[in-house]
Amino acid sequence: MDEKEAKAASQARGLYPLGEVPGVDSVTYGIVTPGPYQPAGVPLLQAGDIAGGVVDQSNPRMIDAAVHRRHQRTSLIAGDLVVVLVGRIGDAAVVGAQQHGWNAARSVGVVRFTEAGQQNGIATWLKWWLKTPEARARCLESSAGSAHSTLTITTLTHLPVPMPPLDLRTRLLRTMRLIERRMMLNTRIAACAMELADAHFARCLEEHKDATRPVAAIGDVGEVVGGMRRSDVFEGGFPVAWAAPAEVLRHRLAHLDRTDQTTWAPRHAVCAAGTILVAPRPGGVEAVVSRIPLVPGRGTLAVRIEREGDRMWLLHELRSRSKELVSTAQGQQGREMSRKAFTRFTVSWPDSSHAREAFARVAAPLHERADVALDENRVLEELITTELTRMAEQSKGRR
Repeated sequence: MDEKEAKAASQARGLYPLGEVPGVDSVTYGIVTPGPYQPAGVPLLQAGDIAGGVVDQSNPRMIDAAVHRRHQRTSLIAGDLVVVLVGRIGDAAVVGAQQHGWNAARSVGVVRFTEAGQQNGIATWLKWWLKTPEARARCLESSAGSAHSTLTITTLTHLPVPMPPLDLRTRLLRTMRLIERRMMLNTRIAACAMELADAHFARCLEEHKDATRPVAAIGDVGEVVGGMRRSDVFEGGFPVAWAAPAEVLRHRLAHLDRTDQTTWAPRHAVCAAGTILVAPRPGGVEAVVSRIPLVPGRGTLAVRIEREGDRMWLLHELRSRSKELVSTAQGQQGREMSRKAFTRFTVSWPDSSHAREAFARVAAPLHERADVALDENRVLEELITTELTRMAEQSKGRR
């Protein structure tokens, strides 16, 4: 069977290369050299702006409008599918009306659709297929042996995609959209829970506002641990989750329960669940609490702290002092945390542990509610990816 016949046989089973899926118009990547930051320029979508199936537009990079005009092929249109090509390869989101007219960086693939493709929901279909274990495994094959996970446009374009009959696909798409709506609601519930906890913390501080309000250095209330480089081999160590700064920045709902990469590390380097992680971003520092044992990556700091009351208080204190904590960042464009400066940074710290414990009694249930909402999102996501995987296996069985 020659290549043409094999291709026809594959399509007869409902399997298409992504670039040839009916309704896909083009597959390309973004700007290689976007130039310096321009405050009054055009927003540039980067790989780090794509997380959880949506685009985070809170802090986009801005590029010169002239550069944007020279790269009209990746001037984003509402309905485009944007795919991470470097790092968390395969993560994807559908461009919304708010990102219409942005451009994309080299680390982002842009899949554009015909009018029929948009009407048939091909962007949503591809976004969910890219979440399946089979699709992720194929994407990772292209980066085997490289220092950083990289998905080439060629690999993305040739990625096999199951395309069942329209009636079945329509039913699944309806389920996908309902699940996406529920996931958006859950994410908002989690965000509101954190906002309420932050607001309660602000009220607690207000109750103690005076010139003699007790303070303490972060290093005096917890053990500050520096990050380490990721390693594929470590004699005497074992594999454990590795939290790069980007992981912390993507989990702005204060909880980190999974990472994209692992590292080999000795036991003493592993931080237990309940560790506070901090990482810098332009204009601020993000703080989250881990729900799993992990190793902080280079550029990230971890604070080991045992008592829940102390941990809750410090977490929300750090969240409330985000902009001030920029002074503890160092390196090129302040992309790494200085362990020495961070350890010496002073925070509000009531003399009595009762105040911190009283705050935790209110904040802990709010954190738990956020956890429940985000856990439901993971279950819903697994429901769809499992169904897509089953459908793909059935297609293979028809060979």
